[in-house]
Amino acid sequence: MTPSKWLNVSVAGVALLAVFTAPALAQDPDPDSAVVLEPILVRVLPSTIGTQAPYPVSVLTGTQLTRATASAFIEEAVRAVPGVQIHNRFNFAVGERIAVRGFGPRSQFGVRGIRVLVDGIPATLPDGQATLDHLDLSGLGRVEALRGPNASLYGNAAGGVIHFRTTDPAEEPATVSMRWTGGSLGTSTGATAGEDVSHSMWTLQGVATGTAGKAGYRVGFSTTDFDGYRRDPEADDGTPYGAAKRTVLNGTLTLPLATGLLRIVANAMDLDAENPGSLPQAVLDEGNRAAWGFNVRSGAIKDVRQGQVGASWMGSVGSLNSEFALWGVRRELFNPIPGRVIDLTRNAGGIRTLFQGDVPVDDRTTFGWGAGFEAELQSDDRMNFENNGGDPGDRILDQVEDVGTAGIFVQGRLDAADRVSLLAGLRYDNISFGATDYFLEGGDPDDTGERTMSALSPSLGAVLRVGEDSELFASVGRSFETPTTTELANQPTGAGGFNPDLDPQRGATIEGGARTVLNNTVGLELSLFRTDITDGLVPFEVATDPGRTYFRNSAESHHSGFEVSADASLGAGVSARIAYTDVTAEYDAFATDDGDDYSGNMIPGLAPRRLDGVLIWEHSIGYVELRGLWQDIVPVNDANTAESPSYFITDLRVGSESIDAGRFLLSPFVSIQNLADKEYNASVVPNAFGSRFFEPGPSRTLRFGMGVTWANR
Repeated sequence: MTPSKWLNVSVAGVALLAVFTAPALAQDPDPDSAVVLEPILVRVLPSTIGTQAPYPVSVLTGTQLTRATASAFIEEAVRAVPGVQIHNRFNFAVGERIAVRGFGPRSQFGVRGIRVLVDGIPATLPDGQATLDHLDLSGLGRVEALRGPNASLYGNAAGGVIHFRTTDPAEEPATVSMRWTGGSLGTSTGATAGEDVSHSMWTLQGVATGTAGKAGYRVGFSTTDFDGYRRDPEADDGTPYGAAKRTVLNGTLTLPLATGLLRIVANAMDLDAENPGSLPQAVLDEGNRAAWGFNVRSGAIKDVRQGQVGASWMGSVGSLNSEFALWGVRRELFNPIPGRVIDLTRNAGGIRTLFQGDVPVDDRTTFGWGAGFEAELQSDDRMNFENNGGDPGDRILDQVEDVGTAGIFVQGRLDAADRVSLLAGLRYDNISFGATDYFLEGGDPDDTGERTMSALSPSLGAVLRVGEDSELFASVGRSFETPTTTELANQPTGAGGFNPDLDPQRGATIEGGARTVLNNTVGLELSLFRTDITDGLVPFEVATDPGRTYFRNSAESHHSGFEVSADASLGAGVSARIAYTDVTAEYDAFATDDGDDYSGNMIPGLAPRRLDGVLIWEHSIGYVELRGLWQDIVPVNDANTAESPSYFITDLRVGSESIDAGRFLLSPFVSIQNLADKEYNASVVPNAFGSRFFEPGPSRTLRFGMGVTWANR
């Protein structure tokens, strides 16, 4: 069925599909809090029921995000969220691969297809790419994940929205805490020496938070030293490759201003990381987790510094609830990769406004509305050089890439008699790309040029309350996702400027679902969805430049499936959270210029089925957490001739958060990842040349740590 036909399906029809009552949304344990997903007119209340959201929204809060973790990987914090797959590549040079409903696995580095915010500041840049190197995982207080077509209200994203929020400043006068984590990443064996070499990772975090008059403040830092666990194939003694050192500084200041609250956030990050690359199956069959030799010989690393600052004000202007926000970021990147060295300086910034109001229609009906606009700018000064063992050689590209975006959005909500809510939204985006070519030596042609991409993204949703503890929801909508500047600039021909043949992908989604709470102890949710995509963005590599990713469009494809989740309080301090995702992602029509026809094949890089669960026991003396993750086979190329095997791994965390030691509170913990020491692929690289599809995960990993908190009380 075509996207337009899907959009013609009535919302009522979708709701009928949703009467199946099955597992659910992560509940918010904080009864006094509410999630505000700007700029969407939705408040996610503490229960799964009563959200009045016509699409799934999952929320994780508090210690479940940071307890007994190394605070180095997102995958450790965000667990058992339906529809969300986080593939931890254990490679700081490229970051973790995040997919929502199958959108995102094309990324060679960073995050694509998902709108990401950190403390209200977009981590997703105007061109649609997001890097999360600067995210302070040790200070996470809340994560909100929105899935479905209403994510299009955020603009240049197709799969969903993930919002990471730092813990708010404490209300007491002063609190200072420190935490150290250390441990082993398993061992590697030397190629000829035959000796096992152990590898380690440690992190140190600190935070000071409190109040000064009417102002609240929070200042924190986190530093990570990672040995890596992939063996250097150029050495015989088991020397690891893939090491990283990262330091993050961040600060938050809140203070009342006029009729509202001003929030200022700032962070700085420094990262140096080796890139071990992906491997073919033949190397994995040898029983080692080596780095790819070409990466080692190419000196593949990532050396990046970034600074970011943002300010937002939320309050009332007359009778309207209003928000004004602005942000800016500077990023300096030195990135040798196989084939070339990239030297990039990026400056970006933006502003956003939002106005919300409501009007009573009658005694039982209210109409709420919201409207606003966003404007963002991005400028990349990009220079590429030939790679001489990690050092810059001859210059081969010199251009400035500019991106300007303007988006306007409006949304209306009708709440009738506490039983039915209707939500309609519309957003228009205009994104302009410009490249100015400064490499004109030796008769090289001037590739200066511009490209403009725009879209109108409507959405419509409905919620029907069924009794006190159940509700049905449904929505339809369109999405729009542009190629990033990196994807546009990478051309197999080696030309400068932007690829004139690479177009944005567009999608149309229909979904429905049901939520319920049983005996006020078990929250259940089911959602069913289908997204039809035209001009899907597909990564590939070429023989003349292995290790470098290029992109092309597929004609038609679709993602369809269902998500079920459960969040239960089982009594006696025991709770559980389970999420199951089933996604069928296929090319409906895709033939390349080389004569290959992949129509009917599965889209690579995505696990069709995934089950993620956490069992938790909590007591005044401590806690125990057991996590199990099963992932289905993952196709790794468009031809579907190779796949990454399925696996099941378990993690264990044990610790305490409340050992009283006078003026100090101690929080010791121990964790074991990959408890059964399974060999598995943590991630894959779709369509990698030379069948280098696989990124192996580490063996059994032991970590231990201690937190110390001092409070002025």
